[in-house]
Amino acid sequence: MHSYLRAIGFSKITSRMLLEPVYRKVLAEPTRKTVTSVSADTKIIQLDRDFGDGFGLSLVGEIAADGSLSIEHYFPYVTSDQLTNQECIYIEKHGDKEAFAGISDSYELGMTLIFFLRNIAQYEHTTWLNVSNLYMNKVYLSALSTQGKIILNISPQEDSGHAEESGINQANRSKLLEAARQGDKTALESLTLDDMDTYSLINKRVRHEDILSIVDTNFMPYGIETEHYSLIGNILKVEEKVNSFTGEHIYILTVQTNDIAMTIAISKEDLMGEPAVGRRFKGVVWLQGLVVL
Repeated sequence: MHSYLRAIGFSKITSRMLLEPVYRKVLAEPTRKTVTSVSADTKIIQLDRDFGDGFGLSLVGEIAADGSLSIEHYFPYVTSDQLTNQECIYIEKHGDKEAFAGISDSYELGMTLIFFLRNIAQYEHTTWLNVSNLYMNKVYLSALSTQGKIILNISPQEDSGHAEESGINQANRSKLLEAARQGDKTALESLTLDDMDTYSLINKRVRHEDILSIVDTNFMPYGIETEHYSLIGNILKVEEKVNSFTGEHIYILTVQTNDIAMTIAISKEDLMGEPAVGRRFKGVVWLQGLVVL
């Protein structure tokens, strides 16, 4: 079973047999249906069924020449209205199924960002038309979480008090990262010195302060799966939704971490604390993205 089904309100589904009624609901009443040719005799089909405002289950499969349908895999999703601009997005196919990962170098995060591609059939269509090599740099980021907690924000006075000590600001850092990528040794030295200064500053503060009062937001890979991340982010918006099939309550949070905004879905039972605008979310997420093609 998909471990992130509970994030959209299917916490009681623990076997394929229990999932069958949901499967049939998606097949019979899809909210969105995308069918595209990938060869002379094969079509890819993606069926999305919303089980609440902005979240649901997606089935991906093939339609053979004789019209028979074979579902290959499924995944839960949450939609997002948070558009993020990346330098360049590349798409790579998963080895074991008709699924794809989006890959981009994020200057805001200072790392390579990898996410699960949501609009699979749409991308497959661009591949078949031989236009998938078009420049892609916009993505709507969203994520599912099965473990999270709410923590207080850093006070504005405390945050501004250390702003001057933080070295290179984010805008200049992005420019330096791009220059360093192009081989600029001066930019590389500036980034190295800034990292050393930051490390020294944190070492001094951590002796008498809690780490969560020092680190405002954080985003880093989690575990061995490439699309999973541990993050701390500021909550910009909170919505409580109900799964129309199970009646379970989930939270839809708009969270900003390291200047990147995304929409996160998490079951109310899995979130410790009361979410509110201005507080922070800390948890592990499975990152998804809908790439603008």
